[in-house]
Amino acid sequence: MQDTLNEVIAHHRIRQVLERYCRGIDRLDAALIDSVYWDDATDNHGIYVGPGKDFAAFIVPMLRDAFTATMHFIGQSNIAVTGDRAAADTYFVAYHTRNEEGGAVVDVAAGRYADMLERRGDEWRLKDRTVVMDWVETRHGLDRAALALASFTNGTRDRDDLSYGAYGWAASSR
Repeated sequence: MQDTLNEVIAHHRIRQVLERYCRGIDRLDAALIDSVYWDDATDNHGIYVGPGKDFAAFIVPMLRDAFTATMHFIGQSNIAVTGDRAAADTYFVAYHTRNEEGGAVVDVAAGRYADMLERRGDEWRLKDRTVVMDWVETRHGLDRAALALASFTNGTRDRDDLSYGAYGWAASSR
């Protein structure tokens, strides 16, 4: 029974690492992105191959300059835990909006994060990540959407985003 409980906890902690990565990417939060990698981790994103700890310094300015917003969704994760090591194959869909002549477009990428993770002490982090891309498409005509974005509270790509305030509220209410 204890082995099963430990495996459930490991799966939960690994999913937290994967979710923290997506939040960091979408909020352009380099510190949050860095927090998912061990110092000796590697990352192969196709457009970037190198140390995991250098990935945020590469990707944050690129995303800020090239896109007006991003949103990363992760789906099922096939996670195998053996002691302090784990392998995870996690499906993702990533939306990247940008402006081009003729209006706003979104580039949609779908694939999988093929990850090797390690637990050091009580903490799980990425040791090796490879992005496996399955398909990419571009959608035009976003400016003609049925709902006006200006009618809603809009997200920001920094620590001023409303969600950071929500985390502060949740932490202070404990």
